[in-house]
Amino acid sequence: MSQGKPTDVTVKEVKVSFEPVQYRTPLKFGGRVVSSSYLINADVTVEARNGKHATGHGSMPVGNVWAWPSTTLEPDQTESLMKAFAEEVVELFNSYPGYGHPLEIEFEVSSEYDHQAHRVPEGMGVHETLPPLAQLVCASPIDAALHDAYGRMLKLNSFNTLSKEFCSSDLSEFLDEQFAGEYLDQYTLREPVPSLPLYHLIGALDPLTEAEVKDRPADKLPVTLGEWIQADSLTHLKIKLAGDQLDWDVDRVLAIEKVAATVQAARGCAAWYYSCDFNEKCASA
Repeated sequence: MSQGKPTDVTVKEVKVSFEPVQYRTPLKFGGRVVSSSYLINADVTVEARNGKHATGHGSMPVGNVWAWPSTTLEPDQTESLMKAFAEEVVELFNSYPGYGHPLEIEFEVSSEYDHQAHRVPEGMGVHETLPPLAQLVCASPIDAALHDAYGRMLKLNSFNTLSKEFCSSDLSEFLDEQFAGEYLDQYTLREPVPSLPLYHLIGALDPLTEAEVKDRPADKLPVTLGEWIQADSLTHLKIKLAGDQLDWDVDRVLAIEKVAATVQAARGCAAWYYSCDFNEKCASA
């Protein structure tokens, strides 16, 4: 890393907490049924070279079912291991000694992730290492909170602090020489777009029609796919698929298209979009 910038910060305190979340209805994806999870909530306080402090916040679901689809461990085990790993990441950030831009701090701290990914399971009597995706999921709320704190410190949108003005190193430091002289501001927007389409997730157990509804919650919110499309004017649908059962996947997509086409025609919508999510279960996807 280079000599640094006057806008650099040091990490003063990192804290995480785990917030339980009960799902309204069970969600099936990647061959697993999930009815609850935890949010990893992070608070990061930084200090500037002039002594000023700011605190940022970040949050991310543990997401162990899709981030660590283990064939030997149960979901409650991978969930506990990911929470323990997140706590170790806290200690890594809390012990970081220097000043830098959030990208630089995160890059240096992340060099220890793989070691902790082995050490944490071993300490809990488990002989399976946290995969890279699970490591990054655990660290992501801390990353987000650090960038948030940095933006608050400078009274700027965090996405507008990714240029050469604030970063001592270009992207070749983190990637390869193809990115020499380039910075993340070249790959991000300076102003937020006015709106984005809402992607509605369709789990493998989600009822498409009234005939498939087994237990309708008393909260009067939509339940079937058709009801959700009508209620939220949906045009973007994300379909959770098996990934290793081609016939089931094809039938599921066709069944969803049948419902969507009927409801969209009734409300005068001519175009809608699908995103197929195999949750790392399809080797060729």
